Amino acid sequence: KGVALTDSEREVLDKFWRVAMDSILLSEDSVQRVSISHQILQEKGVESLSFYATAYLQSGRKHLQTAFETVGRWEASEKKTQMERSLMVLTAQLQSPLLVELGLARLADADDVVRYWAVKAVASTAMAQQLTAATTGDPVLTEKVLKALVERVEPESSTEILRTMVTFAAMVNRPEARAILLSAAQKRIQAYMDWTVQNEQFDTVLLKLMGQGVLANRESAESAAVARRFAELLSLVFQRYMSEGTLKDEQRSALLVVIAEVDSQVLAKMLGVPQTPIVRAIQRRTGLAREYETIFGSDAQAGELATRLKFDYGKTADGKVKTAPPKLPAPPANLTSAAVK
Repeated sequence: KGVALTDSEREVLDKFWRVAMDSILLSEDSVQRVSISHQILQEKGVESLSFYATAYLQSGRKHLQTAFETVGRWEASEKKTQMERSLMVLTAQLQSPLLVELGLARLADADDVVRYWAVKAVASTAMAQQLTAATTGDPVLTEKVLKALVERVEPESSTEILRTMVTFAAMVNRPEARAILLSAAQKRIQAYMDWTVQNEQFDTVLLKLMGQGVLANRESAESAAVARRFAELLSLVFQRYMSEGTLKDEQRSALLVVIAEVDSQVLAKMLGVPQTPIVRAIQRRTGLAREYETIFGSDAQAGELATRLKFDYGKTADGKVKTAPPKLPAPPANLTSAAVK
């Protein structure tokens, strides 16, 4: 309904939440906890901005906070772990800016599952839409979320969690959001340089998001910084793929998927062509060295990407502009021998 709730109506909501949360905390059965959580979600209704939903979530915030504090005092156990996960999943599924603080408090939790759902509670696609909505958005809370996420990119080990972060960042057009993308790209660049990279499919997501942002804001100085990091990361994907006798077939296949998807959906648009020569060169098995240098540049001259998107790769020690991206170091000896087996 379109009017504020009375005190007695708020008391009814409060009692519902108290009974529901007590039932969850006392439950020994995960199926039962899921059933109670489902009932809590159903009671929220579908009108997320109604007076009822707001009052419902305000009451929920109080009781969820109390539940988290209660479980936090329990001795370490499997039940404690499962309960913290259940509470965090429920918080995320309620999809409300009113509950963001509960997620922010657990972004650095030691448990991967709790961290995953904590990030979902503050940075899901639904949250991005609500936080940045033209009339009902909350720029102050959006900035708070972005600053918290920026700090979490470097220590975060899960690419699934990073995927949620960068997808959120791409939907929020702010300097802090670009910082998340840049930090995530730098983290991946370091993993390629160290030969420790895993889950290459994450780079498909990250590179496409970065590339789409560059294409949408082609003329800005901020875009040039993102374009440089995009080119550096993609160049390392290419260099890793082109390294002979180093990788297993499944690793090369994973890199090929990254190259093909980013090439068709972003790179061709950046270069202003219907199709780049990359996929054809891969199909012909003639090597990629020439195409690579044309696109990314060499020590002798800038590549098409840098020229079109107006960026460079930094300066040398004597102040000259670098026209080539970072070179992938030789792989460690143990990696080379493992690939040969």
